[in-house]
Amino acid sequence: MEPGVPCASCHGSKFAIAGTVYPTEHEPDRCDGADVTGVTVVITDANNTTTTLTPNTVGNFNSSKALVTPFTATVTYNGKSISMTTPQTTGDCNSCHTQDGANGAPGRIVLP
Repeated sequence: MEPGVPCASCHGSKFAIAGTVYPTEHEPDRCDGADVTGVTVVITDANNTTTTLTPNTVGNFNSSKALVTPFTATVTYNGKSISMTTPQTTGDCNSCHTQDGANGAPGRIVLP
């Protein structure tokens, strides 16, 4: 996998949601993400249904489970959380959560 690269560029529409969690906000593409135990990414869709994902050893997470848009995401680690403030309609998280941020995202998805 290529951490930080928009997931749909290789996987197309295989995943309803996919991205990479990083330790800091401005990591470059293809740089491994957070490799820590206990991180969760909780997706809450428009029906208030939650999907909990666990990033792998390079920080990548994904799910093929259908989501009702718009949705938000919360990253939790070590008893702390950081949440999206703007609901989204695309699940290719790395397309906005780039090294410098795009489309209003501040940068990478990060540990709280």
